[in-house]
Amino acid sequence: MATIFYVLIPADSSEPMLDLQLPVPATLEENIGCLTKTLNGHYSRVAPIGQAAVDSMRTQLLSKSDASTKAPDEAMLGMLAQSQTVDIVQLLPATAASGFFGVNMYVDDKGQAKQSPINERASAVCTACGMPTEVRGDAFVAKVWDDQDGFVRHDLRVRDLASDAPWVLEAKQRNVLRANPAQLAEQMSQLKSMGQAAPKLPLAERLAAATSAKAAGTDLFKQGDVAGAVTKYFEAIDALGGDAGLQGGTDDEQTSDKHAAAELLLVCLINVAMCRLKEERPYDAIEACDRAIALDEQAGKAWYRRGQACMALEQYGAARKNLTRAATLLPNSKEIREEHARCMAAIAEKPASFAL
Repeated sequence: MATIFYVLIPADSSEPMLDLQLPVPATLEENIGCLTKTLNGHYSRVAPIGQAAVDSMRTQLLSKSDASTKAPDEAMLGMLAQSQTVDIVQLLPATAASGFFGVNMYVDDKGQAKQSPINERASAVCTACGMPTEVRGDAFVAKVWDDQDGFVRHDLRVRDLASDAPWVLEAKQRNVLRANPAQLAEQMSQLKSMGQAAPKLPLAERLAAATSAKAAGTDLFKQGDVAGAVTKYFEAIDALGGDAGLQGGTDDEQTSDKHAAAELLLVCLINVAMCRLKEERPYDAIEACDRAIALDEQAGKAWYRRGQACMALEQYGAARKNLTRAATLLPNSKEIREEHARCMAAIAEKPASFAL
């Protein structure tokens, strides 16, 4: 079995960073998840979840609830706390601009709840890449090549983490743009118009209205009123002002609101796609996903919904590309892995000409 190198950055700064080797499975499905599976085991061993983590999660849930919300179920809370997953920090996203090479940092998703120590060196790597992040606990860094169809792991060693490494400099340049609200506004201006004129109300007011409409849409979807949910999601999109919604205003008063509006717009578009799939309107679902991906090419849920739409159209080759991308971005998602497996089974049953 082939192996590749990846890097361990221990949280304890007195311990050396290490080049580790990972056996790479031959199949695409196993390859995508092999590293996170290995790292989940590492975090379960070296940083087991204790009562402090459960208490921290309870506090977080209670802080987000209101008086009408029941206290979290203790059994379910315990199960949630015990579930070990890995968060992925995309230091250099794999896109056409990078030749489809990407570098990811993998961290314990419950590092904060476990009160793990701050990893100064891993945090410094994130900062060097233009993504200031407080990393807690051990961190790992690995390199991949991913063109949304193929997926190949590549060697990354400790010596490659130098602050002047070419990939680090490239990541910094790209992430400065990615984190800039003005860049988000420029991206939105390139989207197809929603038929809305540039809004006149302050962004904060539009954001509040959109948040309310989105919540109403989610309630309707849970009640089975898919058409009503779509109406509310579009109402939220319209409240934000569509493609013109993040433009204008002063940077000082609207920076945080622009980020929140961009995130809300992304969620609404993905929810529209979900509803369109329920209505058996896959082309409309693809249109919503295209808009979501134009906003954020790292939106794993958008790639997943797009893959589902392609499956519905029996465009299995396109579905495979989208679902592979989704599985790469969200490697811990069971539903995405299962949909990818169904896609591969469908391709195996069809003649080659149908799978292209």
